[in-house]
Amino acid sequence: MSILFFTKGDRTVGSSRLRVWQVAEKLKEQYGFDYKVIHGISHSSFSLRLSHFRFLFSLSYKLQATSYKLLYVHKSLYPWDIVLLILAGRFLFRKRLVYDLDDAEWEHSFLKTWLLVKSAHTVLCGSHPILEWVEKRARRAVFIPTVVDAELYKSFSVEHKERAVYTIGWVGVGRGHFQDGHFAIVKPALDELWRKGIRFRFVVLGAQNYQPLRDYFLGSGYEMVFVDELNWADAAAVPRAIHEYEFDIGVMPISDTPFNRAKCALKAIEYMACGVPTIASRIGEATYLIEDGMNGFLTGSEREWISALEKLMRNTELRAEMGKNGQEIIAARYSYNKIIPRIFDVVSS
Repeated sequence: MSILFFTKGDRTVGSSRLRVWQVAEKLKEQYGFDYKVIHGISHSSFSLRLSHFRFLFSLSYKLQATSYKLLYVHKSLYPWDIVLLILAGRFLFRKRLVYDLDDAEWEHSFLKTWLLVKSAHTVLCGSHPILEWVEKRARRAVFIPTVVDAELYKSFSVEHKERAVYTIGWVGVGRGHFQDGHFAIVKPALDELWRKGIRFRFVVLGAQNYQPLRDYFLGSGYEMVFVDELNWADAAAVPRAIHEYEFDIGVMPISDTPFNRAKCALKAIEYMACGVPTIASRIGEATYLIEDGMNGFLTGSEREWISALEKLMRNTELRAEMGKNGQEIIAARYSYNKIIPRIFDVVSS
């Protein structure tokens, strides 16, 4: 059987890489499925460019092809002509439709999301809050979290030891998270810890050479390390960087909004897979992933951020224990080894 995948991003986009490109590769490697990935769809539905019509003709031909039995659609933020073609493939050409939802897309495009949820044979839900929303509207919803290659990440485990200067780390899309106010959640705690005499540096992986982010931390007493770009298409890029920069603690500050409550906690998953204790805002999938005080800390107030960071920086054994517990959770629940067989059951049923 051949699968036609749809996703917005190429391999450099985290959600597309982890939930489509690598899933497709592993389904082919382990079960022999052929596939084609349709991505980078950025045209306007009203575009009159010749390339637009060529693309629509090519896609229409693929949707009619008998070799493609399954449409695997990641996210809903496509131009309307693409959404309508997908629905035509579902109803006119009798393709099976799997809809993969890993964000609160309904907050940005309710109608497209609702149509795909109602039309899909199965909806894959990237977080428990998404699952709760979809179960009220879909015929079949399955929890499929965003996961990583646990064995690959474990090979880049961070060794926890006493240090003169500790490293607090963050990974992601710097511009977007700064604009959303996420760094403002953790910065007051960092400033207070520095005033208390705790020596550390803050490493930002994915700063994107975004000057407002750099300016925001200008004048901080602690060292700031901005890594503007990684080779995001490389599955080992993030764990390698976490290992090379020796993250002692990984942080995931997130503002409390309806969209963020459905987040899949990828940052925490990546830190924990490298054996790095994680501190995350008490929002979304993090509340299902992190058992507070066992494999990380969940925080809300500035006082909680300060307390959690200070506990981990002052206690090497606690960091090592939490790091080990975190890796075990990732291997058991948030790894491809556990998830790919479940996806296989969905696409082959």
